[in-house]
This record gives sequence, structure tokens and C-alpha cells, in this order.
Amino acid sequence: MTTTPSRLEAVRVRALARVDRLARRRAARLARPVSRHFPGADLVISTTPHRALSAVRIERRCAVESIELADSERVLTIRGSHAGTPPTALTLRGSRVDTIGAVTVAGPDTFECRIPLHAAGWWGQDRAIPSGAYVLEVVYGRGAPRVLVASGALREVLPLHAHGRLANVRVSHAGLGLVTVSMAPPLAPSEVGKAGRASVTAVKRPTPVANGTLFAQSWFGKSFSDSPAALAEALRHDFTEVRVGVHDHSVEVPDFVTPTIVGSSAWWEALTSAQVVIDNSWIPSQFKRRPGQRVVQTWHGTPLKKLGFDRSQHEGRSSTPQSFKWGSSKWDLLVSPNSYSTEILRRAYTYDGTIAETGYPRNDVLAAPDGTRDRLRRSLGIGPGEIVVLYAPTFREGEADRSTFCDVAALDRRLGAGHRLLVRGHSATLRSARAIGGPHVIDVTTYPESAHMLAIADVLITDYSSVMFDFTATRRPIVFFTPDLDAYANDGRGVYFDLASVAPGPVVHDERHIADAVRYAWEHRHASSARYDAWTGRFNAHDDGGATERLATLVREWL
Repeated sequence: MTTTPSRLEAVRVRALARVDRLARRRAARLARPVSRHFPGADLVISTTPHRALSAVRIERRCAVESIELADSERVLTIRGSHAGTPPTALTLRGSRVDTIGAVTVAGPDTFECRIPLHAAGWWGQDRAIPSGAYVLEVVYGRGAPRVLVASGALREVLPLHAHGRLANVRVSHAGLGLVTVSMAPPLAPSEVGKAGRASVTAVKRPTPVANGTLFAQSWFGKSFSDSPAALAEALRHDFTEVRVGVHDHSVEVPDFVTPTIVGSSAWWEALTSAQVVIDNSWIPSQFKRRPGQRVVQTWHGTPLKKLGFDRSQHEGRSSTPQSFKWGSSKWDLLVSPNSYSTEILRRAYTYDGTIAETGYPRNDVLAAPDGTRDRLRRSLGIGPGEIVVLYAPTFREGEADRSTFCDVAALDRRLGAGHRLLVRGHSATLRSARAIGGPHVIDVTTYPESAHMLAIADVLITDYSSVMFDFTATRRPIVFFTPDLDAYANDGRGVYFDLASVAPGPVVHDERHIADAVRYAWEHRHASSARYDAWTGRFNAHDDGGATERLATLVREWL
């Protein structure tokens, strides 16, 4: 009996479905990466600890024979063998960034390739590629990339380790011989892990603080952005040195600052000795404010989601108001964007110090002249006539590998020609969720400054993210896509008010209706709205472009 191609395809689909189910069960049970090989088709089904699935083909026509790290760990030099036509290029594929190197034919059946471990960022800076895991893939012409495997001889000498100035690099092989590259922040061995962090933060500073020094950090070092970056820029000439905490050297920073790797001895020295410290999230618990040292807590958004003690009460935890005093007692000045936030922040974090209700420095760009907006649009390749729709949802607890909550490709199709769809996941998904693409889609999750994306957007789509409060300073249309509103408000972390009853734009629960809501909001963007007016009066009174200077004036009084 002859097996037809359609029958073979049906068998393949059923087998893949079975592998899919097995991989999911095993990943859930072991909570570690799993790879399953589908014999006969050279397919590998992989699952992450978050149970995300990917399927890739193994390339059997060539193999990696040797790998070297060169140019101070900035380049991976790969040599291999091939049968038949040599490959075109090799790629290191990560969750957010890929790097590619052209193949040079070294002999009749051998090749060489140099893959950079650095890349240009959004602002054009040449930076190390972000920390994380990368898989080596091979490309033949215009074909889809395939996974490249290590030869038996190479597997004997892997893993390779390199501790460099820009990154710590580990080259190893996974199941079936897949070649993997792990990039990590350039911490010394004595600074890595819980024991290393404890030894770094155990160092006390008996000497006085260094007058004239400023330390700033945003999002635990994931980027240098938000209100700390805006305030540091305004204060740069008031200090002799500005040091910044960064997760790794993929973070783009301006040339007037000195970056320090979070968790390093240099970072702890910078944090504990600075005259003024600026942060937008929690400062390490080991930090003790010293005499002569001042701490500015900018925080990072007007809250819809419950915070601190309010959240713990909603979730039935046993915390007390004093449970949050350990963090807020380190602050000299807490920045608030509006009176609504002032009341919540003081109560939720048991804070009895000074609150500066100046507005958020990060939002000053939203009141900037149109020339700034046009320049930002051009930097992303957006034409002057395109309608920019920004989709920026918040994260969900326990779903760090998921940055979106609708079918982005379908939304892109429904919006149609003339639109450009920007997708920005929450910072909690920055390192784990995969980038999203499409004909008119730009994934801007890794773009350093979220306020820039709000500045160029014509319409915002969000759910429970605090960007809703920032964006309305522009008076542009906003659409709320909230498919899990009741569950999020009642079973999740809780919310401070009923969004649907006061939202300054349409609230959509079915993703098939998002595009229609966007078009309607855009077409009626000039219509008056009592709800929009009430919202901006409550939340945007200080978003006038002067928040940075108001806050900088208060800081200068300490100097």
C-alpha cells in the first residue's frame, strides 16, 4: 500500500500533537526546559519553564567543529564542516535579539563564521546583546533557519566559559547536541548568587558620603529611563559624577553617566556612597540611608492596581501596615503625579515623610512641541501619514513569558493599511517573552523609554496599565481591551475603582472588536467628552511639561 503525502502529513500532525502534550506535562512537572525529538522529520519541540512551546528543524548537512571567543568576548568564531552547498549565515537567536554572521568558505567542506555578541540599540549605541539564552541556527539562502548541532569532538570540550568586561559568556550544548550561548552580566564569581549578593551588600561604608555624586536606577537596572532618567538629566550639571545601576551592558545610557552592574561591588559602592539616590522602585533591603545622604523615590505610575498593604488586605495576607515601613522609611522624598496617588501611596506604603506632588518627570515629553514627536516617529521609520496605534498591556502574575493578550497578527490585519501597530509589553516580560512581528507591527518592548511611545501614538490600547493615566495628558483617544476585567479586579490583585464606569474611552471585552473601537475613537477624536474631561481633571493636572524642573528645584535645595 502506498502512503500518500496527505497521509504522511496527517501522521506528522498527530505525532507532533502528542509530543506537544508530553512536553507540556513534563515541563509542568519538572519546571525546567524540555526538548523532544520527532524522528524522521528532524524536528525538536522545546518547552521553557513557563511552558511556552517552539518547534525548530535540525540541520544535518553541517556541524560545528570548534568555537572560540575573540575580541574581548565581543565575537564568537565558529568553524564547522558541511556536505554539499555551504550555509549562507549563522544566527544566534534569543527571545528579543538575534545576531547574524556571514559564512566564509574555508575549504572544500569547511566554513568559518564570526557572530557578534554585540548589537546597536534603539538609540544607535553599540552594546552587548542582552543577558539570556541563545540558540545557534544556520541559514541556507532564503530558507527558514534550522538548529545547528555540535560535532562529537566539540561536545567533549563544552562548556566553554569566559568572564569578560562586557559580559560573562557560556557556550554549551543542550539535548541532541544543540549549541547554546548564555550571556550574563559581568559579575565576578564572588558576586554571583545569593551568597555573592550577601557578601557584596554586607560591606559597610564608615566614610562620609561622597558630596557631588548622584546615583540613579530604573526598573532594577533593566533600562535607564522613566522619571529617574529625566531627573538625572536635569541635575547633571549640579553633580560632579552621575552613576547609574544597569542589569547588564545591553542597557543604553547617555554619555554623561557611568554605568555600574547591579549586584557588583562597584554598584553597591555607588549606591551607598552617593549624596543623592534616585530610584523608581524598591531599594535593596540591605541599604541603610547614611547621614548626609538623600533618597528620592519617584515610583512609576498612578495606580489602578492595588499596591502594598492595600493589595495584601485584598489578597487576604497576614501583613500589617508596618510590613511596608521597612521600604518607605528609606525615602526622603516620594514623588506623586496627582492628589489621588498621594493618598494611596502614603497609606499603601505606610509613608509619613515628604511627598512632592509635582507630576512625573517622565511625562514632560508628552507636552513637548510637535517637532519632538515627529523626530521620534521618524526614528522608528513611521511615515507622516500613518496612524500609530500603541498596544501596551500590563503583565499578569505568573505569566512573565506572555507580553500580549490578544492575537496581534489578527489585530494588525483588521486595522488595515494606513496604520502602524506598536506593541509594548510590560517591563516584567522584558527578558522572557519573545518579540512579536508583522507586516505593520513594531515590537517596542525593549525601547528604553515608554513615554516616547506614548508621545508618538495616535491611539492607545491598554488594559490595567498605569500608562492609561499618562497617555490622557495628550488628549488623544484611548481604547481599553479588558477580556478578564472581573477576574483581574476580584480574583487578582484588585483595583481601586471600577474602570468601566469612568473610562475615558470604549471598553472592549472581545478582541474581534478592538479594531472597530480604534477606528471609531480616531474618527471621533475631536468630539467633546465629559468622561475624558473628568478623568484628566483628576489625574493629569500636573502634566504640563514642567514636572522635571519642579522636582529638580526641590533636590537642589539639599545641595
